[in-house]
Amino acid sequence: MITTTGTKAAQAARVAGKNGFSLISNEKFRELYAALLQCRMLDQRLRTGRGYERWIGREACTAGVIACLHSGDSVTPSPRGLLAGYLQGGSLMLARARASAVSAHLAAATGDGLRHKLERQGNAAVVFAGVGDPDRMREIFAAAAYSSLPVLYVLENGQPLAEICEGLPVIRVDSADAVAVYRVAHESITRAREGGGPTIIECAVWPDKGATQDSLARLEHYLSGKKLFRQNWKLRLEKKYGKVLDEAVKAGEMN
Repeated sequence: MITTTGTKAAQAARVAGKNGFSLISNEKFRELYAALLQCRMLDQRLRTGRGYERWIGREACTAGVIACLHSGDSVTPSPRGLLAGYLQGGSLMLARARASAVSAHLAAATGDGLRHKLERQGNAAVVFAGVGDPDRMREIFAAAAYSSLPVLYVLENGQPLAEICEGLPVIRVDSADAVAVYRVAHESITRAREGGGPTIIECAVWPDKGATQDSLARLEHYLSGKKLFRQNWKLRLEKKYGKVLDEAVKAGEMN
């Protein structure tokens, strides 16, 4: 695990609130839940649509990463990044998301990372993808590592071989645990913003048969223990997002 040092400590303190070691404020927990709920609602609306690719951990991994991003950060259009792209301010353009191979998505994110580095605004690039051609992935990761680009590669399950990662940190995380994803993503993106280079996050099914794989139910249980979750709050959020998401899905299907 990457450690928090230097100016990262100051940034961590700003999100810590009253939660101390957890480094997650109550406000951030609520933001994370709202993002996860939107992912669930979007998935329910999109799962029968053309160009929508469902993948293990899409909701928790999307919400955990999105909760770490700033307005100037970029999410590469890809089938597995469709929910993230929308939550980051984009549209649900299914046709565009389904085009191109995995390597093309990874290369595009690397290009975005180079642009962010040259702009010197502290922004980062994120891409959600699977595992593609090993030789091409090696080339892409090598280029990102050589230039210490601010990129977060979020890969579904299928852990990339060590020899193609070119020394990049590879962090495996429970794909059903939005809080765990947030912690790893926050640390990795903070590191990237400060010039520490790219990171690969592998969202995997965790070998814990006693835990539910329903990411929303798991987060609700977690927040209930912190007295941050109420059913009527969830109902208000569903009402708030419902019409907006319906309109976004309709507009995306027309493109």
